[in-house]
Amino acid sequence: MSRKRLGVLILLIATPLLIGASLLMVGGDRPVSDDGPAPPSTMDETTGIVTGTVTTAAGAPVERAAVQVRALDDPAPAIPEIGVLTGDTGQYEWRLLPGRYEIVISSEERDSPPQTATVTAGGVVRLDFTLP
Repeated sequence: MSRKRLGVLILLIATPLLIGASLLMVGGDRPVSDDGPAPPSTMDETTGIVTGTVTTAAGAPVERAAVQVRALDDPAPAIPEIGVLTGDTGQYEWRLLPGRYEIVISSEERDSPPQTATVTAGGVVRLDFTLP
């Protein structure tokens, strides 16, 4: 194998590892559901939190419901994860950049009506959902 090809191969392998390590260093990989112990409260001054509980009409928590977010601003702020899941008690938490978002919950074949949230830096927005 030529040195040039070897260098390209090393670069292709090292790049994802370096990106992952840098995300961990800045706190980009935090638990977002209530499965397990809560992470230490280290509110980032550049993000806000959308949190809440998903329940059935009878009040039972909905486990492993998909929380999906769509940015409403133009230009849209970056959304760090594709989605998050609710935990055993139906709770979810998502750290987002400031902006306006539409949030929808999906579980099995049930979807919630969308709700909107305005996230501010250092702020917490609570949105609870009841699935039919």
